[in-house]
Amino acid sequence: MKPLLGILITTLMTLTPGMAADEAAPGFGDGDFSLALGAGMRSINEDIAESLYGKNNLVYSLDLAYSAADFVDIFIHTDFFKVNGETTFTGESTSLSIVPIEAGMRLRLSGHRLEPNLGFGAGYYMIKDEIDIAGETFTFKKNQVGFFIDGGLRLYVTRTLFVFAQGRFTFLKVKPEDSTDEDETGIIYYPERDLGGFLVSAGLGIRF
Repeated sequence: MKPLLGILITTLMTLTPGMAADEAAPGFGDGDFSLALGAGMRSINEDIAESLYGKNNLVYSLDLAYSAADFVDIFIHTDFFKVNGETTFTGESTSLSIVPIEAGMRLRLSGHRLEPNLGFGAGYYMIKDEIDIAGETFTFKKNQVGFFIDGGLRLYVTRTLFVFAQGRFTFLKVKPEDSTDEDETGIIYYPERDLGGFLVSAGLGIRF
């Protein structure tokens, strides 16, 4: 964390010669809207997840925000997460995808080039889980409400263009139920799963 902070501070000093010279100039982050695209890694809380899917799996994200007040953004967020793996004992293939539609509020803690932020909200998570059993693929689909908290940093390269690093923790438990595969060839039990976890991402955005 300290090396990363040092890099950010050095970059800030390099990009801001005489930044304070014109106090009448528009502030960084001008604009009512922001759009950000990112990529990163996502973990899954449950203990068995690493043995099934490995770790540090890729996720891609899109974030659209509106400035409802000074330093307060209302935002919607989505990302795409899909992993493939094998069951531990039988070696049967399995896959998991999670696509959320999230909404929340984010507090921007500075009007300067380096802008920390903190946010929270709730989401509607579309989950698809597939597993091969004896040569037959069973597909389980579940839509579940969850919650999240996040925080990060934006570094403005210009008055409106920024790069960012963001961390997010999601609380998402899928309740047990009897589930039928897509072909309705049989019914098997779908256990409770803890599909929340930590996401770290970075990317590029713009305010407008």
